[in-house]
Amino acid sequence: MSQNTTTKVKICGNTNVEDALIAAEAGADAIGVINVTDTRRYIDLEDVRAIFDALPVFVSKVVVVTLDNVPIGAAHDKIKSIEDTGADCIQLHGEEPVELVADLRACTESSTRIIKKIGVSGDKEKCLENALAYENIVDSILVDTAAISEGTGETGGTGKQHDWNISKEIVERVKKPVILAGGLNPDNVARAIALVKPYAVDVSSGVERELRKKDAVKVKRFIEATRK
Repeated sequence: MSQNTTTKVKICGNTNVEDALIAAEAGADAIGVINVTDTRRYIDLEDVRAIFDALPVFVSKVVVVTLDNVPIGAAHDKIKSIEDTGADCIQLHGEEPVELVADLRACTESSTRIIKKIGVSGDKEKCLENALAYENIVDSILVDTAAISEGTGETGGTGKQHDWNISKEIVERVKKPVILAGGLNPDNVARAIALVKPYAVDVSSGVERELRKKDAVKVKRFIEATRK
């Protein structure tokens, strides 16, 4: 899908109100939080609600979750709990099969957007096939460095870059907006945008001062670099 005129910015992995407000005030279009147990930037839904309640209007609120190993009834309950936090986007960041995503799409509120992560590895054809399989049942595709296969246990936020040429082809082939993630930082995001031409970029570890704490200067530099 062709790039919008101004690349949107999502600052993800926020763990506290202060960092989320820093990102919003710097011009972030979306604020992301991680509700994936046993990951390094996990926060519970009570803290998610506190962050979302503090955000100004017109800033999208995204909850990252994995539901591929969850019974269908529990997955429905989880979606409802996330919607109750004030989230307007749910990012499915696991290996959720197409059938499950379609079922979850049917049970979400009409105003709730669904983003599906596609892990980018060295197999270009497989990555393209995966992205195309979801395009008709989600609102956006997010391409991120495939991390689970490397044994990290993380679903994102690893700071590892992938082959942007694969992401570029996904952008060109998929009809839905594509968000680029994986190893982005203030120094490389402009080059990534120039090559891939995504709808939006997504950063977590690339704007941290330390784990779970954002760096206000890096956040500002990252957003400024996307606007040039």
